[in-house]
Amino acid sequence: MSALVYSVAMAGRGERFAKAGFAGPKYMIEAGGRTLFEHAVFSLPLELAAKTYFIALREHESLFKLSEFIDSKLGAARRRSWELVLLDAPTRGQAETVLSLRGLVSGGSGLGIYNIDTCFSSPSLAARLSDPAARLDGVIGSFKLAGADPKWSFARTGPDGAVAATAEKEQISDNALTGFYHFSRAADFFETAAEAVKGGETTRGEFYVAPLYNRLIAAGRRFVLDPVAELTPLGTPEEVAAFGKRGAR
Repeated sequence: MSALVYSVAMAGRGERFAKAGFAGPKYMIEAGGRTLFEHAVFSLPLELAAKTYFIALREHESLFKLSEFIDSKLGAARRRSWELVLLDAPTRGQAETVLSLRGLVSGGSGLGIYNIDTCFSSPSLAARLSDPAARLDGVIGSFKLAGADPKWSFARTGPDGAVAATAEKEQISDNALTGFYHFSRAADFFETAAEAVKGGETTRGEFYVAPLYNRLIAAGRRFVLDPVAELTPLGTPEEVAAFGKRGAR
């Protein structure tokens, strides 16, 4: 199995939370007894990763001692290799953020991309990522969405069960995406993301990861979904408040 590397993108300023009165970076906010950082990061099968990169703003390291925060929250998992990559300013979306790792991650490594404001539970993800025959060219976390809610990313599967198309903010199926994106070859992501940025291929002004799969599917790559057992979105103050109340009961 080629080495698996995780990238956790946390380089935003969390403006919705700041406007709602929260101080500090979004991922340091507590809900249900843990920070959003912990809820998100410990959703991942960390034991599989050769290294985890956390991509954040340089100002957060200066103001909030981010490296110390990460080290303390990782707990026993800190023994695994991790690195904090600092950016001088927010990017134009997650795909552009993770593209900053291009000189740090081998193109032949597996690459798992995740955010900092969603948590999930999947009984199958670790096994799928570990099995080349199961993961194919990459694994995308998903959940079944009941009803219409186009705020998510989506994937449509074909007759063979492989992903036939992805879309951002366009409900092409009931397979909504968790925000976990995996590429069996990191080069597939880096090359496709670079092309998208160069061509200005944004959705609502941002460079998202989900649409990148379409270019790779057209080139013959095959991707599979990993349906999760549970998903909790924590991307807005309202979602965090609702989760905190649920955990307090």
